[in-house]
Amino acid sequence: MLCVMAGSPHGYDALDYNWELANREARAQGRAMDRSDYRVMAPFHIAETREKAIENVRDGFEKWQLYSYSVNPEGGAAIGMPSIEAINESGRGAIGTPDDALRVLENYWSKTGGFGGVLLLAHDWAEWEATKRSYELFARYVLPRFEERNAWRSQSMDWMRANREGFSAKRKSAQVKAVEQHFAAGVMGIDVPASCSAMPSRRKKRRSNEPPTKPHNTERRP
Repeated sequence: MLCVMAGSPHGYDALDYNWELANREARAQGRAMDRSDYRVMAPFHIAETREKAIENVRDGFEKWQLYSYSVNPEGGAAIGMPSIEAINESGRGAIGTPDDALRVLENYWSKTGGFGGVLLLAHDWAEWEATKRSYELFARYVLPRFEERNAWRSQSMDWMRANREGFSAKRKSAQVKAVEQHFAAGVMGIDVPASCSAMPSRRKKRRSNEPPTKPHNTERRP
């Protein structure tokens, strides 16, 4: 099942109903729908920051709007894309960061009850290098998190953050205890061997009745 109008208001609103209808018709024919074959299509362009993503597509989006008005009096609004800001505000597309794209996918997942794949609308709003970078960021930072491939690592990091203060307190307490034990045992716990303490000093001691050594005269004579 392919939903190419999922990003439009009417298409998005009908996602759950269309899936229910498809399942009903499939059962009537003795068949069954498979969510792994369920596809939704939406507009995405992502970059390291939302400002950068918007800047990437600004000129291309304006040109696309002119084309849209030539085929439909409503322009991009006919398919839910009247402006870049409206795309982001709708929650049905993302011109922003990987986190923005992830929130949109979560919206689609909640609306449909689950789907097998997402298709990125090939709008050609950005230059090719920026478009390839958007695909790369989507593949590296959006899909793995959405597919919960990093769920255990994320849970581990959350647990460490939640218990960081407790571990820090225990570590400080252990360090203080170790220092106290060293002081109780002597000079920081370091035992000086008797053989070392009995060794005479290599520094020559001056006798009490011996005059101090006259320093060398460093003054240069003519």
